[in-house]
Amino acid sequence: MAAESESPSQEIRHLRRCINDLVSVLALSATWTGGAPSQIVGNSFDALVSMLSLDFIYARLKESTGTGFTEMVRVGSSWESKPRPEEIGEKLQPWLENDLQKLPAVVRNLFGKPAITLVPLQLGLHAEIGVIVAGSQRADFPRQTERLVLSVAANQAAIGLQESSLLSAQRRVASELDQRVAQRTAELAATNEELRQEVAERKSVEERLRQEETELKHSEAYKAAILDSSLDCIVAMDHEGCITEFNPAAE
Repeated sequence: MAAESESPSQEIRHLRRCINDLVSVLALSATWTGGAPSQIVGNSFDALVSMLSLDFIYARLKESTGTGFTEMVRVGSSWESKPRPEEIGEKLQPWLENDLQKLPAVVRNLFGKPAITLVPLQLGLHAEIGVIVAGSQRADFPRQTERLVLSVAANQAAIGLQESSLLSAQRRVASELDQRVAQRTAELAATNEELRQEVAERKSVEERLRQEETELKHSEAYKAAILDSSLDCIVAMDHEGCITEFNPAAE
């Protein structure tokens, strides 16, 4: 009703402000590129509280595991003591768990506030990312332009959170690949070291065999020299009594 009674100049001012707010909201995405979910939501909330003179704006973000959630809140300057996200979440719990669309338009005596108008917003097509609830004591809240700004901000935040989730998954996969590469590299290095040691041992065995063969040849030559130069008769026989070797003196 308040919007219908506004003069054309007031409507123009509201539209200009809405355009400025939309430009500011769309520009927020440049500040959180590659940022964490807390940075994305926090920057959006800080801007919205200031732009729309909100009493509070609350978010419940679902964990990637699907087993829990993270809560965040920003409050306006009208709060003497700032409630924790969990405290606001507890007040909104019946609707956040069941049906966000059944959230009452106005709640009374919320942390001592006479009446606060609430606007629920989904993050994602089916709130798969989470939900946002904005609240203000203003009698004309929310104007149509304010709903538009909130909707665009929620969509921007949802896109930013999805990108953050994908980037986090990419980093996790890259980290896992790095770990696997490092592990495989270590395994190959250990295998190469074993092969090097095996080759070294084989060369050592071959060297010992060559030395033994050389020593054996020297021993045979030494024995032959003794046999050939001996003046005594030397005859060698096998186990059957056959002569196998004799020296020149025996001949």
